[in-house]
Amino acid sequence: MSLGGLLDVLGSVPGYRGLVDDVAAGRTARASMLEAAKPCVIAALWRDLGRPVVLVCPHPDDARRMIEQLEGYCGPEAPIYHFAESEVLPYERLSVEAGTVHERLSALGALHGLASKPVPEGDGGAGAPRPPLIVTSVTGLMQKTIAPALFKELVHTVRSGERFAVEASLEQWARMGYRTVPLVEGPGTAARRGGVIDVFPPGQPQPARIDLWGDRIDTIRLFETGSQRSTGEIDELRVLPAFEVLPSLGDQDAVEAAVRALDFSNCRTSERDRVSDELAELMAGLSFEAASLYSGFMLHHSLLDHLASAPETVLVFDEPAEAGEAIRHLEQQAAQMLLAKQERGDLPLGFPSPLADGPAVEEALSAWPARVELSRYRGSGAVALPFEPAPAYHGALPELASALRVRERAPVVLATHHSRRMEELLREADVAARETHELGPVGAEDVVQVVRVALAGGWALHAEEGVEPPLATLLTDTELFGAAKRRAARPRRHPAKLRTVTVDELAPGQLVVHVEHGIARFGGTTVRTASGGTESEFLTLEYADGDKLYVPMEHLDRLTPYVGGGEDEPSLTRLGTQEWGRAVSRAREATKKLAVDLLALYAAREVAEGFAHEPDMPWQREMEDAFPFVETADQQLAIEDVKADLESAKPMDRLVCGDVGYGKTEVALRAAFKTVLAGKQVAVLVPTTILAQQHYETFTERLAPYPVTVEVLSRFRTDREQDEVIARLKTGEVDIVIGTHRLVQADVGFKDLGLIVVDEEHRFGVGHKERLKELRQEVDVLTLTATPIPRTLHMALAGIRDISTIETPPEERLPIKTYLAEASDDLVREAVQRELDRGGQVYYLHNRVKTIEAAAAKLRELVPDARVLVAHGRMPEERLSDAMEEFGAGGADVLVCTTIIESGLDIPGVNTLIVDRADRLGLAQLYQLRGRIGRRSQRAYAYLLVERGRRLSDTARRRLETIVAATELGAGFRIAMKDLEIRGAGNLLGAEQSGQIHAVGFDLYTRLLAEAVEDIRAATGMGPEPARTAAEPLIDLGLPASIPDDLVPHMPTRMAMYQRLAKVRTVEEVEDLPREFEDRFGKQLPEELHHLLYGVRVRVLAKLAGVASVVRKRGSIDLKLVDEAGGARLALQRAVGNGVTVGNQQVHLPESADTPWAQSLLEVLAGIEAFQQRMPEAQS
Repeated sequence: MSLGGLLDVLGSVPGYRGLVDDVAAGRTARASMLEAAKPCVIAALWRDLGRPVVLVCPHPDDARRMIEQLEGYCGPEAPIYHFAESEVLPYERLSVEAGTVHERLSALGALHGLASKPVPEGDGGAGAPRPPLIVTSVTGLMQKTIAPALFKELVHTVRSGERFAVEASLEQWARMGYRTVPLVEGPGTAARRGGVIDVFPPGQPQPARIDLWGDRIDTIRLFETGSQRSTGEIDELRVLPAFEVLPSLGDQDAVEAAVRALDFSNCRTSERDRVSDELAELMAGLSFEAASLYSGFMLHHSLLDHLASAPETVLVFDEPAEAGEAIRHLEQQAAQMLLAKQERGDLPLGFPSPLADGPAVEEALSAWPARVELSRYRGSGAVALPFEPAPAYHGALPELASALRVRERAPVVLATHHSRRMEELLREADVAARETHELGPVGAEDVVQVVRVALAGGWALHAEEGVEPPLATLLTDTELFGAAKRRAARPRRHPAKLRTVTVDELAPGQLVVHVEHGIARFGGTTVRTASGGTESEFLTLEYADGDKLYVPMEHLDRLTPYVGGGEDEPSLTRLGTQEWGRAVSRAREATKKLAVDLLALYAAREVAEGFAHEPDMPWQREMEDAFPFVETADQQLAIEDVKADLESAKPMDRLVCGDVGYGKTEVALRAAFKTVLAGKQVAVLVPTTILAQQHYETFTERLAPYPVTVEVLSRFRTDREQDEVIARLKTGEVDIVIGTHRLVQADVGFKDLGLIVVDEEHRFGVGHKERLKELRQEVDVLTLTATPIPRTLHMALAGIRDISTIETPPEERLPIKTYLAEASDDLVREAVQRELDRGGQVYYLHNRVKTIEAAAAKLRELVPDARVLVAHGRMPEERLSDAMEEFGAGGADVLVCTTIIESGLDIPGVNTLIVDRADRLGLAQLYQLRGRIGRRSQRAYAYLLVERGRRLSDTARRRLETIVAATELGAGFRIAMKDLEIRGAGNLLGAEQSGQIHAVGFDLYTRLLAEAVEDIRAATGMGPEPARTAAEPLIDLGLPASIPDDLVPHMPTRMAMYQRLAKVRTVEEVEDLPREFEDRFGKQLPEELHHLLYGVRVRVLAKLAGVASVVRKRGSIDLKLVDEAGGARLALQRAVGNGVTVGNQQVHLPESADTPWAQSLLEVLAGIEAFQQRMPEAQS
């Protein structure tokens, strides 16, 4: 999607052509224009000049917005780079996010012609290089970066057919900041597996796999991180540095001189030692954690220094006066922070700055020969480009259609998120309109072109000021509907695949469940001699009383990691007893009972008479168009599910699961509005008073343009106010009421209740749940939960419980940086001060009401400038309401609070959370609390504090370590989510089922539940007979078969591959296995791996042929059939051929010197399969 045709129109304007001529002649070009037209002008200049462009915006948010707009005009694949700014404040001891570093390095690579995005079609032809457009902010420009000479020197170019020194290259990459990992999944990482090297350089859309043949590169292939499979081949790869601060490659003498120049007279001895130790670690390349704090010792250049490599670059300034002001403000802020730290004795005197010198930067910018200054204000010497604001319609589509019909062939382009619907509406109004993906020549035909592009605002462009009609008019969602959708920012980190917890994530000591033998502790892997005398790899499982079980790798599918959702570990199973069998039987009985109860409720709903809503009305569409964000795919599906339920004749009972801030409230709001438009009332039930107030404000604001009465019923209201609301509910004057448990009390009645929305139902008491259960069969019920429901449970309940899941986060959200530390005044002061310095707010969680005022007083003492408020559940209602309102409105900087903030509270300005005595809170609580911050695209920080010197219990320590690890979509996140999901399952299913989950582990429990649901659906005629999977064949070929650890040394990866083999079920998958191993681990596969793959082929074919076992010993192979051949033995004999002995349930294949036995076995299995397929035909 791009708007290239509009750039052609701008090219015909004399004022714009003058700009292009000025730049081409090396003169400074100045232009003033409408704010919304700036991206169009910049995109046109970039295209028409055909030179690299660096755009400098005053502020980071301006740069991010500009990138979104430029991609709208140029297309998402255009080589537009973000030279991003680190969010770490100057002189902070925090690590810069890797994604930010990689964006900066990618931009540098593009500027030096060393990294490039694919060239879109129509932009210079296939493969034609296009100079980059680099967008930065003043902050990004001022933050120092790697020296140009060192950057170019370090770029490592590898080409197919050339020699490749493995050890030397890996050592060099390590010095360039690459981390060696078992599996390459993100930029800045590398892995080695024999003759295969994987590497993910910044600037590459995908990682690359270098396949060696001897000491030469055979191929270079790009691969997908989720599957680890190749996607295409390239001839050349440029490996850029992975970090800007590379101490071991810098000027060691200069760093040592700078260290010697430091004056520690203001610091404690401990601070002097700390600085020395951290610098020594950095110089040795042992740690990059504190690199941003010490970057001033090693970095002495800025982006401007890199422009010398591209002297033809055009510098474009957005609002140069504001940019100059931003430079001075940044310098002043850094100086103040340094002074404060030096006065506290945190940093020595003479500490070098991480920022470039402001006056020098301003001088270099003003001296650059090819520069363009753009401003929204007219100034002397500036060309006023003839843009004017586009007409606004704010949802009045008949007026829009009327204006388009009489536009006198003046070209109009609509850029909207609703392109298809807009095209339909215009055609219905007799306006010639066409939806298009690429905007061609504008004005060539009398048709309104509609493009699906997100832009902030439109404009009308004239040939000259005052000359009518305009050359072109661009209308965006802002003009069409009154609000532009906020497009999700480009992902700043490489997306990881969210997988379930699997055996490849097992570590020795972890609990596992063997489906037949019960709960054990994983003891690692070992090589043992198998029954046929060959060596194979086994898993070691440790059971109660010191018993051990050795499980062959081919039986890996019978094992799952134990996740039970409880704080206490289960007992290990005793082998040789009935203990495990009894536990499984109890769980099976419990799942049957649950399935019966669920199906009874489902059946009652099926026959109940509900209210069928009409399809969406115009007001519904108008209200939804005003939603200021782009809906995620999952959110859109949930909305469609809910609407389909409302429009059906049976009562809705749907559960919507989605993480904090993923858009569940919007789903509920749309359902509520649809219900009100049908003339019915809505009750929204929430667990806390604060959340009730917040929902009330959200609903009131969104529904303000419509005749909808929204009220709130909670303890923030007086008794008299509550009585008034209840009376108006009964008369039908109130359309939507939002409240706490007060809503389900006996005195609350409705005139015509149509929908109940329940937020976090598990937090209500038994009595309230019973009242809800009564209502469920009469009205539509929509339940929201932020506690995730496991996918496997979702599948097990398919068809009897309607569940929608919203798993896609808003893309602009960054992972929350989480720290676990001993409580210290300095840390608290620094954390609060850094948030205040960037204009944000802080939650300080102190979960003891008795001492909360003392904690607030201490905080005021530590940070005298901070405005501190207190909030907890035992405060008088009015005081609590006032405190929350004041904090939400920005009237205070820090809220010292209890876990009252846990549910649903959304104050976007809060981006730091400090939890005092975090060890006293549960994992689910910590996860939900942390979800209260990080609601914007700005980085959020969570500090989990524990008492200094206190020894934590193993459970508490493990819980805290898990939440710290659970910031990215990695293994730690999956395990944390799994634990939370079990709690979610318990909330959904009840306490009795939670006990069964704890006893047998979650994976086995869901398997039993799925079977119970299938059986009961079949027994009651609600579903087909369940198809039970036959047991896997036993294969014993007497061959050494394994994945050698010298081929795949990383145990989790090796186990993942064994598990992959155990799950193969089709001949097509079997055929693909050798290709996958060659792709990932090299072409020279060892003999024992070939044997293993052959065994998998035999297992798959045996199962297809109905063979229960294949055993090779003493010169022959015996195959046992699942079913007896009976009278068909002769037909079976013909199918397998001569030389094979056929019995009633056995087939005996002697080994022959003439034909390799391996080939003969495959032929016999193919013959048996053909026989099995013919048998039903013969019988019929």
